[in-house]
Amino acid sequence: MTIDFGFDFPFDIDFDDSAALEVQRYVREVVSELGLRGDSSCVEMTPRASAYVALDGRLHDFPDHYVALVWHEQSGWSVAVEDRLGELVDVARLDGDLRPAPAAVAAWVDRVLHQEQVREQVNRDFAAFVPVQRVNVLS
Repeated sequence: MTIDFGFDFPFDIDFDDSAALEVQRYVREVVSELGLRGDSSCVEMTPRASAYVALDGRLHDFPDHYVALVWHEQSGWSVAVEDRLGELVDVARLDGDLRPAPAAVAAWVDRVLHQEQVREQVNRDFAAFVPVQRVNVLS
């Protein structure tokens, strides 16, 4: 059965999702290596491939902030915390290969989560984490 839409498509539609499947498989392997279930992770392919993995635990330097493992196709893996506005701020970056072995990522995350202080800090502007002081104005 053929459906005629009454016009010709002037372009080719590419439904090849092999790149997306490859990224999803890689992130799933990292999540598994971390001992997580994966229900708190996601992969996005546009505009660039990226992934978000919610981590269990907190960083010593940021005990009141959620921690996530973030991957971008151009910069690789980083550990980030949510600031008071819910924005992710990188606090550590895994140097080297953009897609290291899942076991290497898991070992690095374990080191970052269990060290006393984040020494690999990428973003040293922690103003976003400090609550704005409120001034009481008496009328």
